[in-house]
Amino acid sequence: MNLLSSKEKSELRGYAQRLKPALHVGKNGLAEPVVVELRKAFEREELIKIAFKAERSEIEALCLEVERLAECQCVGGVGKKRSFYRKMPEAVEAE
Repeated sequence: MNLLSSKEKSELRGYAQRLKPALHVGKNGLAEPVVVELRKAFEREELIKIAFKAERSEIEALCLEVERLAECQCVGGVGKKRSFYRKMPEAVEAE
């Protein structure tokens, strides 16, 4: 995955401010059903917001796990919400 520049992350954070959380991660963390929903969310959108119910000290580790599982990149967040970006695969046109 190509890493985003600071300028790109800043632009994406601006878009993410208007998003509602697509996913809520509870205190149990990233259980299998949550991972399935995460992947479904990225099939629909390139930029999603996740609300975490964990302690703030645990959120950083959960963000790293989300990045690994969904092959996405955290672009920032406020409080217990973080926004993640993953470029949509290019559509292959039928001939």
